[in-house]
Amino acid sequence: MRDTLRSYAALMGIGFRAAPWHATCQLLTGIVSAVSFPIGALGAKIIVDSARSGDLHAALGAALLLGAVCAGALASVFYYVHCLFTVQERAGAVATRELMALVGGTDGLAHHESPDYQDQVQRIREEQGQLAGMVNATAGVVRVTATLAVTAVLLVGIDPWLLFLPLLALPSLWLGKVRRDLRKRADEETSEAERLRRHLFELGTSPDYGAELRVFGLTDVLGARHRAVAEQVARRRNRADWGAAGLAAVDGLVTALGYIGAITLVLLLVVHRHATAGDVVLVVGLAGQMSATVGTAVNYGTYFLQILTVGRRFTWLRRYAADERRAAGAARAQAAPPGGAAAPPQLPARLREGIELRDVHFGYTGGGRTREVLRGVDLRLPPGSVVALVGDNGAGKSTLVKMLCGFYRPDRGTILVDGTDLAAHPAAAWRDRCAGAFQDYARLEFTVRENVGVGDLPRIADRDAVAAAIDRGGATATVAALPAGDATRLGTRWPDGVDLSGGQWQKLALARGLMREQPLLRVFDEPTAALDAHTEHALFERFAAAAREGRDTGGITVLVSHRFSTVSMADLIVVLDGGRITETGTHRELVALGGTYAELYALQSRGYR
Repeated sequence: MRDTLRSYAALMGIGFRAAPWHATCQLLTGIVSAVSFPIGALGAKIIVDSARSGDLHAALGAALLLGAVCAGALASVFYYVHCLFTVQERAGAVATRELMALVGGTDGLAHHESPDYQDQVQRIREEQGQLAGMVNATAGVVRVTATLAVTAVLLVGIDPWLLFLPLLALPSLWLGKVRRDLRKRADEETSEAERLRRHLFELGTSPDYGAELRVFGLTDVLGARHRAVAEQVARRRNRADWGAAGLAAVDGLVTALGYIGAITLVLLLVVHRHATAGDVVLVVGLAGQMSATVGTAVNYGTYFLQILTVGRRFTWLRRYAADERRAAGAARAQAAPPGGAAAPPQLPARLREGIELRDVHFGYTGGGRTREVLRGVDLRLPPGSVVALVGDNGAGKSTLVKMLCGFYRPDRGTILVDGTDLAAHPAAAWRDRCAGAFQDYARLEFTVRENVGVGDLPRIADRDAVAAAIDRGGATATVAALPAGDATRLGTRWPDGVDLSGGQWQKLALARGLMREQPLLRVFDEPTAALDAHTEHALFERFAAAAREGRDTGGITVLVSHRFSTVSMADLIVVLDGGRITETGTHRELVALGGTYAELYALQSRGYR
């Protein structure tokens, strides 16, 4: 119950933060429009009874009441609809921004490796539009409640047994909840299959994979798999829809019997002179309205519960992000030096001792199992050095790089920066002192200047700094050839957009990673896969030279590459195998050692002879 209330408060908070006056107006005008019909039916009863008794004044008063009710209903409906769309639009924008902050702003990347987390996020994405709908759902429930309350008061005035008419909304609401639960269970049971269906669709329609699909003749295979998965999802969800339709038929039958009983009762009262002709008009009018009211109650009640389900997932995501922040805070407190300093330790202006890993273990958790990737890693990265990581695919190189950047926290062990536990520093502060480029780089469809400048946000408008980074990344010729130079918009989805080749995008990603001129840690995790060997070698020669020239800051450059002509220029080469470090040393030392590195280097060297 507490989680439900929190979820409700969270979604209502989104609506009221986005458009407070419109949300309030929507609730109030909803009440006015909701009570207008029962009061209008009362006015009709008074007119009929007044006409039979010859009371002209009462009839005219009722007519004025009907006119005022109609005017108020029309005005309130107009403002209600205006407020509804305004709140939906603004709350949708607020919800989207918060969702982006929760998913993309949570420290680290480990949660993205969890299937359970991915399932929850996938469900929220599918129902993202409903995050903005709680004010609308609440207004609908308030409208229905107001209509039922006024209707109940008017019916009890005729005969207490007629109170059962509005009470028919209760079984309708229960059946509506059962129908919603059927659909919800079907959606949850098919969540993984639906993710696979979408993945197959993206594979089959994305131009990035078109050549490979055609060369290997995979188009029909993907189509067949997509069809099989889509049919699996459709079958399960169709069963739920048919079950819900059957319950809706039962609901309609019960409601119809209730209305027939109510009208029969009031006719009997009239025959025995316990009710008037106006009462018949009133009950018939209210019974007719009750059909729409109960339908609205079911729709809004189901909608309300549906949004509440999404809200619980949204609250879960908020709680997950908060737990991650608390875990990071606890890790900082545990790693803080003795003495309980009030403020976290400051990162050094320059590295003097370097970065050290002591018995570091890390694994990815999913499906109740943990797959260990790093096993007892001990490594010291000297200040001002260029370090290369070498190993087969899956050896743990990229994981190690991400741990150095603070994206993952060790399951066991410690990472020290100048003798201070990295966990003692806020993650954002450490990332501000890191830079680099990764194999999964972003293709930002901004201008070239923005694409590169985001690598150092405070200097994004500094054209000289951006130009220098472009030059360091080897992209000067690429940018010069564009229609508007560094002001060119990238991406084919825009009227003035220009697309780039894979290698050109990669050079911009490199330039972005080189915007920060004096980071404490700069990483290059296979960021030049789309470049030829000679270009990569020339670029890394420049990176290494720049790193050595900037040794006054003690900054460390870590590169991951499968090309040994590049790796050989590093000050320290680290060989990983199965998540463990098996060899360390310079190129000459490792070749002389005659181990794994020497064997791999010899194999690759023979390919160039």
